[in-house]
Amino acid sequence: MTHEPPYDVPHLCAQKKRDTMKMASTCLLILVMTFITLVPGGPIETRDFSHLGGPVFWGFNAFLISLGLIAIASAVMLRFGYNLAAWIAIGVSWGYIFVVALDLGHVFPLSPDPIPLLLGIIEILDGILAAYVMVLCHRALGHI
Repeated sequence: MTHEPPYDVPHLCAQKKRDTMKMASTCLLILVMTFITLVPGGPIETRDFSHLGGPVFWGFNAFLISLGLIAIASAVMLRFGYNLAAWIAIGVSWGYIFVVALDLGHVFPLSPDPIPLLLGIIEILDGILAAYVMVLCHRALGHI
């Protein structure tokens, strides 16, 4: 007499992977939405960056816009269960952590104005959320 589990193990593993990818997708979209609120000149990011010059300012904004668009595309692909999307989401999350670390570490972009409290709080929370997205993606890929 053999004891077989009363459930289909491969099916449950696949379902868990899909659920994890959906959670990573949702968190990644929240991360993008909260980062959008930090646009310079908006209600949260009130620092003056006029001293950076056009090419540096717009180059950095182009990088942030690209990061956001890639994150959105990755989040959509995660919904469909693509492993490549998890790898892209991991890379994008590192990008967000890098941006937050540079800003909170007063490396770039430099401003004569201090970092507003709400901006600092949102950036810290976004860094945590980006790390969580990485954990979820590594879990979906079977690394942890």
